[in-house]
Amino acid sequence: MQEIKLWKVNENNVSQISKARLDYEDRLEKWLIEDISILSNSLAVIGNQVVTAYKKKIDILAINSIGEIVIIELKRDKTYREIVAQALDYATWVKDLDYDELNNIFNKYGESSYKDLGEFFSSKFKKDSEDVDFNSDHKMLIVGSEVDDSTVRIIDYLSSEPYSVNINAVNFNYFRDDGGNEFLAQSFIKPEESISEESRSKKRKREKSIITQLFEADKLKIGQKVYLKPAMKQGIARESVEAEIVNTNQSCLKTNQSDELFSFSKLRRIWTDEFELKEVRKHWGFGVRYDWVDENGKNLSDILAE
Repeated sequence: MQEIKLWKVNENNVSQISKARLDYEDRLEKWLIEDISILSNSLAVIGNQVVTAYKKKIDILAINSIGEIVIIELKRDKTYREIVAQALDYATWVKDLDYDELNNIFNKYGESSYKDLGEFFSSKFKKDSEDVDFNSDHKMLIVGSEVDDSTVRIIDYLSSEPYSVNINAVNFNYFRDDGGNEFLAQSFIKPEESISEESRSKKRKREKSIITQLFEADKLKIGQKVYLKPAMKQGIARESVEAEIVNTNQSCLKTNQSDELFSFSKLRRIWTDEFELKEVRKHWGFGVRYDWVDENGKNLSDILAE
């Protein structure tokens, strides 16, 4: 990778800015969380220090402008080979996250005033989130300084045919002038535009959400009523936790109390808080299939199995 040099332009001449040691990954992580455009304008942060099912922490989890998930890992005190292996490990978990699970991550680890990932996505990228296939694929981005030639070869190998692994690395070079002013310069191993381009790899056949499966099988229909079972078990009146299916989109539920449309997961979280429901894991994505029931008291999982 070519070395980056930096000069300060004065009125009549230029002076080179000295390159300094990049030993401030905690500062860099904070900057990236606050302004991910340092990496790309096509990214938005979902969360930081996201705990995986394997009890490991992803530095930053982001989403790009076409709904793909981007794992961002800072080098810190690891070798580049270690951090590449770590990113691949995280990808084995990220690849199967559905929308409800991503929304839970967004609410637990994100720092946004929005409470719904779809609304956040639409606001950030000026697109209708209902037209987006969230996590249709994922990417990995290694962040550090002075990426060595061996790592460049590994990333080139993994990202080329026939493997087409969506992995890249970015160098952040750090400079400081005699006046104490600090500068960052970044350069990608592969073109930065690849962050927002549709992945070249074949689309994974990720299992569809149970709601999508029920709609496609015509086992949930517009006009049908559904109910939150844990609330009724706690003594809440049936009509207070009734919702009507008004479309087959992600946000498909309407209540008698509001004109707003909700997803199954979002309304479940709202009512869990409103009615102070006990023993309900409101951020557990799979809870949707067990906690929602139809007019006959059958939960969604049983309806799908019929």
